[in-house]
Amino acid sequence: MSTKQIEVKTKKLSQLLTLIDEGRFAIPKLQREFVWDGPKAAKLFDSMLAQMPIGVVMIWDTPKSQVLYLRQKYHILPPFNIKNKRVWFLIDGQQRVSVSHHVCQGDTLENAKRKQVQFDRVVFALEPEEDGQQIRYRKRIDGQYESLSDILHPHWRSKLSHLGKQQMTRVKKCRDRIRSYPMQMMFVRNTVDVIKQAFRRINTLGMKLATADSIISDVDNLDIADICHEVHLKVPADFGQIPEMPILFAMAAVRGATEPGGKGLRAAIKKLENEVKASPAARKALSKDWHRLVNCFRSAVEYMRLHFRVLNRNYLYSDYMVTMLALFHFWQGNGPGAKQTVQIRKWFWATAVGSRYSGSSFTRSLKDDLKFIRKLAKNPNHRFSYKPEVERAEVRKSLYASHTGITTAFYCMLLRRGPVHLKVNGVSPILLEYFSSSTSKKDRHHIFPKGILGPMGVLAKEYNSICNICLLMADENQSIGKRRPKSYLKELSETTTYFKAKMSRHLIPCGNSAAVWHGDLKNGFKQFLKDRCALICNELESEAGIRLFRKDE
Repeated sequence: MSTKQIEVKTKKLSQLLTLIDEGRFAIPKLQREFVWDGPKAAKLFDSMLAQMPIGVVMIWDTPKSQVLYLRQKYHILPPFNIKNKRVWFLIDGQQRVSVSHHVCQGDTLENAKRKQVQFDRVVFALEPEEDGQQIRYRKRIDGQYESLSDILHPHWRSKLSHLGKQQMTRVKKCRDRIRSYPMQMMFVRNTVDVIKQAFRRINTLGMKLATADSIISDVDNLDIADICHEVHLKVPADFGQIPEMPILFAMAAVRGATEPGGKGLRAAIKKLENEVKASPAARKALSKDWHRLVNCFRSAVEYMRLHFRVLNRNYLYSDYMVTMLALFHFWQGNGPGAKQTVQIRKWFWATAVGSRYSGSSFTRSLKDDLKFIRKLAKNPNHRFSYKPEVERAEVRKSLYASHTGITTAFYCMLLRRGPVHLKVNGVSPILLEYFSSSTSKKDRHHIFPKGILGPMGVLAKEYNSICNICLLMADENQSIGKRRPKSYLKELSETTTYFKAKMSRHLIPCGNSAAVWHGDLKNGFKQFLKDRCALICNELESEAGIRLFRKDE
C-alpha cells in the first residue's frame, strides 16, 4: 500500500465528537456489531485520562459512489449524512469511537450479547482509587463518583454545581485532559479489495480470522450481517447468542446449499451473491426467504425449550441443532405433527448422546441431517435412522462440568423429569427458571460428596462423573455439605414424605440394598456409579424411543 494513499491526522477527542455528531462517519457492512461492555468503556477513558495510547482509528476515505457499502441497519453512531461529499468508513476503531460518543451522551445501549451498557455509569472518582484506575463503571455517587457524561457536557458547571471548589478543580482537570486527548486518525484511500484485506489483517492480529467474519467481510451485495443480527434479536436474550456460522449455514441451506464447512459455505454464499447481482427478482426472493428464516430460529429455540428443556445454550450440545430445527420449521411451515415429533425426538437425543456434530463426523452428519430434515418436513412418515456407536461406559466417563453431547443430554433428561426439593414435604418441583438463570455450578449436587471421597483416594474423574450428580437448589446442596449419603438420605427418609418418589425423580437408586446405604463408603460409591450409569442410560433411551448405546458384549 503506497504511503501516498495513507494520511495520518491528529484531532482532539472534542473534535472527533463533533465529527460524529455531524454524521461524518459511516459503518461498512463488513464491520462487526458493537460488543464492548461498561468496564471496557471505563478503561478506555481511564487510558485517555492517563494519557496512554489507545490505538489508531483507521478510516476508508472514499468517494460517495461507494456508499453502497454502507451498513443501513443496526449501526450505533448517528447516521451518515448523505450531504457529505466523501464517505468516511470506520474500518478499525468502531468500538472506541462508538464508546466515546455514547459516554458523552450518557445513554443506554444493548451490545451484541444483549447486555445493557449504561454509559452514565462510566464515572470519575474524585478521590484516588487503590488500584489507580480513576474512571470506573459503577453507580454514581454525588461528590464521590461523578458521571463522565456530566463532566463532558457543555453545561458541566451547572450539572456539577453541588461540588466544592477543590472537587470542581479536579473535575476540570479530568475534563480538559480527556477533551484534548489526541486521537490518531489514519485516512486510507484505496480500492475495496485492499480495504477488505486490511480489515482481515487488522482483526486477526496474526491469528486466523474467524470463518464467519471472513465470509461476511467478503460479501458486498447481501445483507448477511444484518440477518445474523436479526436472528440474535429474535432469539430470547436469556437463551444466549447463536454464533454466525450456524446461521450462515441455514441461510445457504434454504437456497439449496449443503456444505457446512468454510470453503463450501463461502462458495455457496458467493454464488447467491452473483445470482442477486444478475436478477432483482432473485434478490427479492432471497430476502423474503431469509427474513422468514429469522422467525424460524426463534421457533426452533422455543421448541427445544418446550420439548427437550434446553433452557439456554449451556444445555445445548451444538448450535447446529438449532439450525436443523429452524430449517425444519422453514420447510414444514406449520410446526411438526405427531409423527414428525416422534422422529425429531429420536434425532435430538441420538445427536446429543452420539456427539454426531463433533470431530470427523461433523460434515457427514450435518449433510445427512439436512436431507433427513428436508424429507421429514415434506413427508411425516419419513424416519430417522441411527446406528448406536457409543458405549454405556462413556456416560460414566462424562464429567459434570464439561460441555459434551452426553453431559448436555444428561441435564436435559433430568430437567424433563422435573427436579424436586429434597427437604420439603411432598413432591415439590423446583421451578425450571432457577436452572435457566443460574450461572454457577452450585445447583449441581454431588450425591456422594467429593469432600469425603477425595481424601479417601477416589479420583476427581470418578466423583465428578455425571453419574454422581443431580440437580438441586443451591441452599439444599450446601446444607448437605460433606455428609455421607447414608446419613443425609436416611434423615430425609425419616423427616419428609414421598422419599422414594423424590429419589425416583432424581434417578437415585435407594432400595434396601442400594449402594447409598453401604457402610463401606468407597466400595459403595463404586457400586453406585455402576447402578446409576445403568439408570441414566435406560432413561436416555426411553426419552429417545430408540437404542442409543451399543449392546453390551
